[in-house]
Amino acid sequence: MPQSTNQKIALADRYFQAGQIRLCEDLLRQVIARNKAISKAYELLAYICGNRDELEACEELLLKASSLPGCSAEALFYLGRVQLQRGQARAALSSFQRAIARGGGFFEAWHEMGVAHSTLGGHEQALEAFRRALEIHAGSPELHVNLARTMAELHYFDEAIRHCDLALALDPERVRAWVERGLVLTELGRRPEALRSCEQALALAPDDSAALMTRAMILARLGRHAEAEAVHEEIARLPPDTTYGRGHWLYNSMLMCRWSGWERTVADTLARVSAGEKAAVPFSLLATPACPATLLACARTYAQDRYPLRNGTEGFASCPSKQKLRVGYFSSDFRNHATSQLMVRLFECHDRQRFELFGFTFGPATADPMTRRVAAAFDRFMDVADRSDAQIASLARAEGIDIAVDLNGFTEGARPSIFAHRAAPVQVNYLGFPASMGCEFMDYIVADATLIRPDEYNHYAEKVVILPGSYQANDDTKVIGDATLTREDMDLPPHGVVFACFNNNYKITPDVFEVWMRLLRQVTGSVLWLLRGSDAAVAGIEAEAKTHGIDPGRIVWAERLPLAAHLARHAHADLFLDTFHYNAHTTCSDALWTGLPVLTLAGRTFASRVAASLLKTIGLPELVTGSVEEYEAVALSLATSPEKLAALRRRLHRNRTETPLFDTPLFTRRIEAAFAAMWDRHRLGLPPDHIHVAAS
Repeated sequence: MPQSTNQKIALADRYFQAGQIRLCEDLLRQVIARNKAISKAYELLAYICGNRDELEACEELLLKASSLPGCSAEALFYLGRVQLQRGQARAALSSFQRAIARGGGFFEAWHEMGVAHSTLGGHEQALEAFRRALEIHAGSPELHVNLARTMAELHYFDEAIRHCDLALALDPERVRAWVERGLVLTELGRRPEALRSCEQALALAPDDSAALMTRAMILARLGRHAEAEAVHEEIARLPPDTTYGRGHWLYNSMLMCRWSGWERTVADTLARVSAGEKAAVPFSLLATPACPATLLACARTYAQDRYPLRNGTEGFASCPSKQKLRVGYFSSDFRNHATSQLMVRLFECHDRQRFELFGFTFGPATADPMTRRVAAAFDRFMDVADRSDAQIASLARAEGIDIAVDLNGFTEGARPSIFAHRAAPVQVNYLGFPASMGCEFMDYIVADATLIRPDEYNHYAEKVVILPGSYQANDDTKVIGDATLTREDMDLPPHGVVFACFNNNYKITPDVFEVWMRLLRQVTGSVLWLLRGSDAAVAGIEAEAKTHGIDPGRIVWAERLPLAAHLARHAHADLFLDTFHYNAHTTCSDALWTGLPVLTLAGRTFASRVAASLLKTIGLPELVTGSVEEYEAVALSLATSPEKLAALRRRLHRNRTETPLFDTPLFTRRIEAAFAAMWDRHRLGLPPDHIHVAAS
């Protein structure tokens, strides 16, 4: 390079350092006009563009510099930073690696490499990069906050708390450290302490959206829904971000049964989801009138954002036939929970000559009878709660799991990244989440012909497995307690029709509630028996009853009871009225098992057709309606015709043992046939495809 060019570059650098940007820029462009191979000229111009927030131009200049001999490690690092800002985390990783290779392992490059890995969901790699940065400089509060988040993602919660505290020791006003501390304490079940951490963050930054969202989440988990609602209202006044806040707000209002503006809020949220916005997490939409296409769009956006497929873990070769298929069931709910109440008997009935069962539990540690029963049903039962998602997937692969069954989906406690790391060659979405997960790494969803029709398969990212009868497992040994209590003991009137709905309160929506109120007006002496939720939900329901001209005293609240006692009290109800958009699932099976007829409206989605599936399988299709008008008319007809109700009860009692719904051994053979068909395709090197299991 001619000396005069060197001198011009040096002069341009002095101009840059002195803040004489116009002179610097003019001189650099003169240099480039004469010689386009001077990397330093492009570097300095890139820094000027970066300072102006002209990130696209900055990246172009740095890419040009990086292609030339003599490009500095600083420029490669800066290129990575710009690529991160522009959402190109994978490209940023490459730039940081080149910066380290050229300039040695400097703190900033290792730190930002960790950030890039975190952005891509590679938390194990992020942890390694952050630890390398920590060896160089342990006094960065930002590094400790990032380490805390990474440790939390890997479920190393005690270590995460330690790094939060280290960050706060270095900088007590580090808002993000207080927020992360609140999130981790929530995971540890220390919710009051978590709330105090969020309040500390908000004292420092009252409008911090992450702190507000965390506070709202903790308040909701503490059952303080009205306070959570007030926080959501604060969030709504802030500029929009990508924290799924709109869906959380909607779900919280449904938990409280506060429906002012509900239709408008739902419509707006669904429109945003359909447009690809991060407006809601998938579970928050299940009890809304969302169509299957919108639910799929929501799941895909969420899955791509939070649970990207991990590279290097999906390559399973076809395996030769084994004597036994190894099936792994994964859940946070192997305890006294609806999932286990449905599944435990299936585990017990599996054919041990053909299948070897592995249970992977990552929920809270419990010692209740259901936990012990579930554990005893598996050949191997492993508590993996303290392992990272990648470690759990690696363990499953080491155990030779052939088919991994995710019983959580996107419900509370779910860990989809286990499956993003490929726990098994075949992976199945079953039971816990009644919708598509929208993930490329879930191969199948188990359903039946009522839940998903052939023209709807395109609304599911998974291939659809159709079981004969109903998709739902059931326990044919479930104990019903002694019905020693009277109606009066339960605050029910001694006479008059008792309409019951023991669904969780968030499933109750204004459209179905309006029908219920009309029924109470038309059926003299009738009451509505609901499962008690939070105090806010009770107040919301009773206030809505008043607006419909119904005395709130005609709504009777059922306290939560142990399962056997809960099943026993069904004898005092006359008709179970199902919710529209998210049906009774386990709750419907419970009612039918006790002999209580269930009236449902079959909707457009998986979640809104489960009760229809159960009723058809038990031989009561006339209790499946196709419109709001028909639902109301059938309910009124049954409520005013004791003979019809009595005949239904007799048929239900007979059909309980004569139809397949509660034949657990038969159901087990059917789902085993599905597993065998899935494995046969894999063994033959064929991709997943839709499977129909024959009734025989």
